[in-house]
Amino acid sequence: MTRRYRTAKKIQATAIKLAVRDGLANVTTEAIAKEAGISTRTFFNYYPYKEAAMMGPPPDYPADASEQFVKGRGTLLEDLDRLITVHLARFIEERELLAHILVLANSDAKLDALRNSTILSRRAQMRDLLRRRCPDAKPAQIEILAAAIVAATNAATKDWASGEVDDFIGAARENLTLIQSAAAMLSQSPG
Repeated sequence: MTRRYRTAKKIQATAIKLAVRDGLANVTTEAIAKEAGISTRTFFNYYPYKEAAMMGPPPDYPADASEQFVKGRGTLLEDLDRLITVHLARFIEERELLAHILVLANSDAKLDALRNSTILSRRAQMRDLLRRRCPDAKPAQIEILAAAIVAATNAATKDWASGEVDDFIGAARENLTLIQSAAAMLSQSPG
């Protein structure tokens, strides 16, 4: 973990703490910087505005795990499991922080839009990884699968952050296996 990343996470944690304590509308970039022990100029070297600070650094898929996924020789689900495990393991200590972000995003349109933008960015990253892994697949299949994978991990994040489940990675794994059975529903008759 780089010093820059640690500072970005410190600013994020401070921004969330202040928003929970004082209300998002009452938090300023100056207050975040002061509480984090940095200058306002330093704040702006990391984030353009307070809502971006609350979202924190982009939760991109880890580079090494991404390359292992692309070059994987197991089933797509097995190699995806390894990628998602490495990706989510980085957030295990941030359950409370994620819970606060979800609650704040539900009450603030700008923060909710940033959260949705982050999800779309992660979906684009997954789409690119899948394209590299499965170059002969139809683009629509790749797009649909990427959306399903991100939806599965996002649902696990919400369930874990809210306390509905205790095993974050286990919930994500379970949701990923549901993709196949969800697709099978398309060919089933009602009743």
